[in-house]
Amino acid sequence: MQKIVRKLLFIIIVILFIGNAHAQRLYFHIDGGAVNYGGDLQDKLITLNQANSFFGFGAHYKISGIFSAEASVSAGKLAASDAKSKTETFRRNLSFYSNLTEGSLTLHANLRDVPYNAKFTPYVMAGLAVYHYAPYAYTIKGQKVYLQPLGTEGQGLSQYLDRHSYNLTQIALPFGGGLKYAITNNFIVSAEISFRKLFTDYLDDVSSLRYADTALLRASRGDLAAKMSFRSDETTNPLNFNAPIQRGNPAKKDAYYSLLLKLYIGLDGLFGSNNNNGYSKRMRKQSSCPPKVQ
Repeated sequence: MQKIVRKLLFIIIVILFIGNAHAQRLYFHIDGGAVNYGGDLQDKLITLNQANSFFGFGAHYKISGIFSAEASVSAGKLAASDAKSKTETFRRNLSFYSNLTEGSLTLHANLRDVPYNAKFTPYVMAGLAVYHYAPYAYTIKGQKVYLQPLGTEGQGLSQYLDRHSYNLTQIALPFGGGLKYAITNNFIVSAEISFRKLFTDYLDDVSSLRYADTALLRASRGDLAAKMSFRSDETTNPLNFNAPIQRGNPAKKDAYYSLLLKLYIGLDGLFGSNNNNGYSKRMRKQSSCPPKVQ
């Protein structure tokens, strides 16, 4: 993941350098807001409950008046806990935390050309992202434990051949939309909500419908793997492990989504230049040309 982030950073720097000759086409952006997870440990798919901060930066290039491309690097944290559930799942007592790093390339389609023909526009966006995560939890004594190496659902054991270990770096499809407002030609703000379609159900280390046999886990992976797999016995009203109780829902993939405020800074504004060359000059010329006299 670090190599991918470095490559994206290199792409952003190259775009910023090359685009200086056409500054009004190119913007640098910084982002801040919240990111949240949707999956087996959340009561609702869309909620700010258990959300965490999410920050990023990148480059935004105006391909035309309507379309633009954006490269971004973002980081935040995902977390969820059954203990905060308002349903009976609080008795399951599972939880996870994970640092999240994401690199993305997206295409924006704007209803109007901001800032040259309009001050305000809605837009939609979609693209491709690569993200890295590593779910962990805390023992009852407060010890931090990474979950993927433990195989808490029996991944890799001969008794559970249908359960496979998951990769911590994966592909996602971001999509969403927002509203942009031009303060000036060089400064644009936007509010954006974007979702990630994931191809894993292990963002939270929970997927399989039934628990793995804790005796098998203890024998093959150790006592810690067994303890982190079934944690209801740590509550005052534990579930009976021998009953056919549900651990996760493999029919639905996990997801995460972000709510961001973005500030776009044109390179003229970034470097304090008053250069009127390039895209901005051509756009003003086109809009100000008098009609031909017949």
